[in-house]
Amino acid sequence: MLRRPLIFFTCTLSLACAQEILQLDKIEVEDHYSVIEERKDNSIAKRIIQGEELTQYGDMNALEMLKRTPGVTISEGKGKKGALGKGYTKVLIDGEEVSTTSRRGGNPLEQISPDMIERVEVMSNGSAEYSAEAMGGIVNIVLKKPKSDGKTIAKLTGGAYNEEPMGSLYVQNEGKSREIFYLINATLSDNSQADDGETRITSLGGYSTEMNENRGRYRGINLNTKILYAPTTKSKYTFDGSLGVNDSNKDSVENRYSNGSSVADRTIQTHDEGDGLTLFMKLKGEHHLSGTELVEWKLKWHENDQEGDQTTLQGATKSDQKDENSFRVFGVDGSYSRVQGDHFIKAGADIKRLTQHDDVTKLTNGTLTSMEESSLRENKGAFYIQDEITVSDAMLITPGIRYEVTQRQFETDKTIDYWAPSIHALYRLSPEDNLRASISKTVKLPRLAELSSTVDSSLVQNDLNHPDVTGNPNLKEEEALSYELRYEHFFEDKGIMSVGGFYRAIDDKIEKLTTWNGTRYVERPENSGKGKLASLEFELKKSLDTYVSGLGIFGNATFQHSSLVTDGIKRTIKGTSDYLYNIGIDHRLQTYRLTYGAAYRYVGGYDDPIDASGVAESQEGYGTLDLYATKRLDDTYKVGLNLKNITSSTITTTSKRYVSGVLNETQVDQENSKFHFLVTLEGRW
Repeated sequence: MLRRPLIFFTCTLSLACAQEILQLDKIEVEDHYSVIEERKDNSIAKRIIQGEELTQYGDMNALEMLKRTPGVTISEGKGKKGALGKGYTKVLIDGEEVSTTSRRGGNPLEQISPDMIERVEVMSNGSAEYSAEAMGGIVNIVLKKPKSDGKTIAKLTGGAYNEEPMGSLYVQNEGKSREIFYLINATLSDNSQADDGETRITSLGGYSTEMNENRGRYRGINLNTKILYAPTTKSKYTFDGSLGVNDSNKDSVENRYSNGSSVADRTIQTHDEGDGLTLFMKLKGEHHLSGTELVEWKLKWHENDQEGDQTTLQGATKSDQKDENSFRVFGVDGSYSRVQGDHFIKAGADIKRLTQHDDVTKLTNGTLTSMEESSLRENKGAFYIQDEITVSDAMLITPGIRYEVTQRQFETDKTIDYWAPSIHALYRLSPEDNLRASISKTVKLPRLAELSSTVDSSLVQNDLNHPDVTGNPNLKEEEALSYELRYEHFFEDKGIMSVGGFYRAIDDKIEKLTTWNGTRYVERPENSGKGKLASLEFELKKSLDTYVSGLGIFGNATFQHSSLVTDGIKRTIKGTSDYLYNIGIDHRLQTYRLTYGAAYRYVGGYDDPIDASGVAESQEGYGTLDLYATKRLDDTYKVGLNLKNITSSTITTTSKRYVSGVLNETQVDQENSKFHFLVTLEGRW
């Protein structure tokens, strides 16, 4: 007999309360059903971050917010701020994949305000229901849905980044008209940034110091709407639409001083500007055939266009590179779910077409020097079946299998297909203690930028840490088998403590290697061999109200160990930090309606040995401290203050190039970020 809410029971839609309870695929989630209870009951290990946890630290977009999320690594430094870490975690928005279009194109996550997000779900291991391209797990960003018959929210934020102004405006309205519920929100942002850096290069011919000053401005507007139509208690239709427009301008000046000279012998001025458009639409239907059967379907369209123009000026030489990138996805999927005795069975299929196109044009002093273009078209299909089996009141097992096939048309046609089995087990040691285990096969397909032979030039600023970037048409997909084991303890005050680990065995590991071609440095991805990645993770969230009223603590830490065997030589996987952690404290003074707190994030360094191209790289660890305070003025308004990056963290990356085993060049890059603050005023009507 099914007793837990995750299995399934007959559900209806209460239009009067506008509660989203037509969620047969896992559990019935009502407002009173907490995320801790959901996490405890879910058959697949899932971390859930919800509510004010997502906005209290003043993160300006979803990409910043993910840095604080347990189990997610964001690579920074050496010009790669905002790149997903070596775990290749798959990011979904409302269950749909998001993609960037080019090597220099913006990340769609930068257009999503944390105020638009209902919650974030992190799954450490893949399952049949989701994409097999889930190397390192899945992050699902769930956007807000209409829940009220009438509410308006407005949030105005202003501040400064190293004396450069920044601000945003967020407005949301939701309501009801008969059987239709709607939610519309908009985010307008105008942010600036001012950083500096230093590069020291030592070679056989001498040494030099390069001083960099960077100024940037980033503007964007994002409109998002969700419309829910429920004509009967057995059917529901949802339309999601999102439109984002952004532009950026960045100027930098680099002065080089050679062999200790106080006079610059080279000055490079760089101007980089770009604009982009992101469009997303989805139409979804849910139909209850009976009290134990549900059919769901989706039609979806995703478009991402980017244009960029990078110009460098050195003396009388002007170099330009113009980029135009486009990305399109059209797809349809459907699923059938059924409860049969102690089984909750779900089967589904997914078909989509993806097209990507890149144009790169280069000019020197206004004269065309090269024009390159590349196109990729993919037809992808998938089928999966998953069964959630109640073995006993204490044990759930969720086996599944997914089959995916991809037909790629790029230079030469290629078909890739693979089976991705998985199994998840949940054993309830007690009402407050869970033991979880899972095994999953996942893949990572190369992106267009990794396959394309077009060259993204670093123009005049070409060195070990700023190489030209190109792809590899012969790149093969990665495959991995991942194992996870996790223990969870749930406190009575809704807190949690967990400890777990995973082990991942990787075939055809993709790494980026930088080589000297005789005139320039060029970075190119290669299949480097067989890799292994092991991790130990801790998480704690606990109220200390017993000792101090309103006091709470939180923290998470990840420790990693990796290895890679290339041509019989064993080393670590490039760019993998030894550890990272987040710790914080929150305190609510109920009498004064004031909440304040602090969070510290530290990313450990790494020290990579010499790779196949003769380059060794290391990075020092760095930490960032943020403070926040919010005060509710009355039932309508509250104000907030965020002090971000108080430590003004510096990321130091050292690269060494060896020729025939002899050190030929050493380059040390320092990127200095600055303190910034934000003040917010929020109202709810």
